[in-house]
Amino acid sequence: MNPRENVIAALNHQRPDRLPRYEIFFPSFIDSWRQAKGIADQVDICEHYQIDIPTVWANQDGPLWRQAVTKETGGDAYYVRDTWGRLRKHLHRAAFSEVLETALQNKKNIDRLFGNNPNDLPLPCCDESFKKRLADPRFVPVTGVMGLYLAGTWLRGEVPFMMDLVEDEAFCRDLIGKLELFLTALGERMLTLTNTWDTAIWVYDDFSINTGPLIGPATFEKLFLDSYKRMFAYWKSKGARHIILHHDVLSEHTYPILDMFVEAGLNGVQGVYPTAGLTLSAFKAHYGRKLAVIGGMDNTHTLPLGNRRDIEREAAAVMEAGQDGGVIIGSHSIEGYIPVEHYDWYIAMLNNIERSR
Repeated sequence: MNPRENVIAALNHQRPDRLPRYEIFFPSFIDSWRQAKGIADQVDICEHYQIDIPTVWANQDGPLWRQAVTKETGGDAYYVRDTWGRLRKHLHRAAFSEVLETALQNKKNIDRLFGNNPNDLPLPCCDESFKKRLADPRFVPVTGVMGLYLAGTWLRGEVPFMMDLVEDEAFCRDLIGKLELFLTALGERMLTLTNTWDTAIWVYDDFSINTGPLIGPATFEKLFLDSYKRMFAYWKSKGARHIILHHDVLSEHTYPILDMFVEAGLNGVQGVYPTAGLTLSAFKAHYGRKLAVIGGMDNTHTLPLGNRRDIEREAAAVMEAGQDGGVIIGSHSIEGYIPVEHYDWYIAMLNNIERSR
């Protein structure tokens, strides 16, 4: 099988030739890797480690993309009015930002946010280099869009939106309905642009912390479920094969909501990591062939802090769980705090197991 066929087999719960690999390498790790190994800039880290899915060609832009602008101050601070209408304060020396304003501080402004043209959708840069990367047979493209809950928090603010979910059902139904139409159309556009109908579309919806979801199953069922059913059904009617929920901290407490995602047509999840107390083997035992899994490796404890035995034990358990399909191994991200030597132990374990089969 070529890499694309291998990934599709795993998502279809069929035995792949080799367990596919997913990874997102941050510049901090790539810099450490090049320095530690004396590797030139032109060498591709994803090819070096035989990563099948090295990026998600996601479009996380919002309906206010034409108004997005960045303003420098001449100093360390700069300000971004993003595609979701948020005004964010950034520092050049810092990784995170502060949200100063949101687009829907006044709920009466909802109708003017989405416009009247359903085809006025944000698009990524579609130059020749973009097309060349998508067509590279070494790697498997997947696409993605934002999810309904997270998009709502970006437009309204996290705390105000959570209060709205409790106090203002009519407004929430209106907002979620408008987001449904926008994201459904954007998802179809991205599937077409990236030709990922046979691979997967990611839906980015982080509504949990390590201890469990921020919203209850009853709220999800009442306000989000029907919209997700329509979104997923539409994409599948057009030919989408696999819909993946990106969710950073899935745990057993998320199962009631995840069960409803399955009812809506979800095919897989990216977010099963031991950090939140949920192992891939336990998740697979619960969901079986209902959901494929992208993940399994812990990038906050095992990879940065574990010894060689810890890392190899965890990698072997994921390999065992995925040998007959349904698993693409990976972590959430690989950043500079993970020693290059530790990541090499992990990859060596995968290679050794594959050679022995």
